[in-house]
Amino acid sequence: MNKRSLHYLKAFGFEYFNEQRKIRHLNLSFSELNERVKNCRLCHFSKLRKYTLMEKEVKNAKILIYQAFIDKEENESGKFFASKNKQELLKLCKELLNLTENEIYFSYMFKCFSNFKFDEQAMRLCLPYFYNELDFVKTKMILCLGKEAFFGLGFKDFQRYKGQCLHFNHCLLMPSYDLNFLSKNPSFYAEFLEDIKKIKGYL
Repeated sequence: MNKRSLHYLKAFGFEYFNEQRKIRHLNLSFSELNERVKNCRLCHFSKLRKYTLMEKEVKNAKILIYQAFIDKEENESGKFFASKNKQELLKLCKELLNLTENEIYFSYMFKCFSNFKFDEQAMRLCLPYFYNELDFVKTKMILCLGKEAFFGLGFKDFQRYKGQCLHFNHCLLMPSYDLNFLSKNPSFYAEFLEDIKKIKGYL
């Protein structure tokens, strides 16, 4: 990324973070990765799983949306955007960012349903799956939803960097509130909308 691009992003209120994160990779094809995730028994969350939530194919995605927790409706159906919260997010991406569903790649930190519980050991076991996905998708922008997902990628101080654009693993990353938090704290919704609108300046 050249200096001109960075100055352009800064004009839109983005912050540049020139710090690489240590990551772990698995030497798998995308279909092999899907099978590994589908049959994973590495942590206790696998016992709550009805379906794993991972995209079935690599999309030519303009944005990767990354969140920690799978919704109950998604675990029951095995489908992304099955919940009311996710349908609202999809609508925002279409209306504010002019994106189609095929231009959005969705990934979860916990590939199995965790009932919104955070477990650091499970996180460490799941993260290699995400980093392998990231190698395949090669997106330029990650929308990281929630402090747990942000922490999982090696960052601290979510509140300080929320809504800022950071440099991460050869792409840009913006943290903002996760959908479950917003459903319980609707007063933050307007702030979340402003974060989403910032992304359009890059796309």
